[in-house]
Amino acid sequence: MTDSDPTDGVADSIRRTLRSVLDGHPVSFAMVFGSAARGSMDDRSDVDVAVEFDDHRPGDDGYSDVYLRLVSDVDGVLPTDVDVVDVHSMPPQFAWVAFDDGDVIVGSDSRRRELEREVAGDSPSRRDARARIAAAAERLREGPS
Repeated sequence: MTDSDPTDGVADSIRRTLRSVLDGHPVSFAMVFGSAARGSMDDRSDVDVAVEFDDHRPGDDGYSDVYLRLVSDVDGVLPTDVDVVDVHSMPPQFAWVAFDDGDVIVGSDSRRRELEREVAGDSPSRRDARARIAAAAERLREGPS
């Protein structure tokens, strides 16, 4: 798929198609991430979609049915594979990368920021920098050996 423009993020046709499918499901937030969001899709690319359901979280009764219905409806609507992941099941480092280049298609940017803080936390580089600074400060407090 070469109709993506890096300045545009996900091609408008992909956005419209996904929104129309997501509108029929209890999804309060969705974003496309990965190559589709970066505008770097090629013939082998899939479309990665992160979602948050209105009232269902992984492990809740009925969650599997809601999730599988969405995956089934999304599967096949685009000329490429689509991977759907619940934001609440993402490991923090994976979530950080997804939110870093994600393109919101359902919901608000403020909800994106809330979810990013909740699920991804600090970026690995920020966290590492804080740990290095704390270790250096501790060495300074201890003084020369």
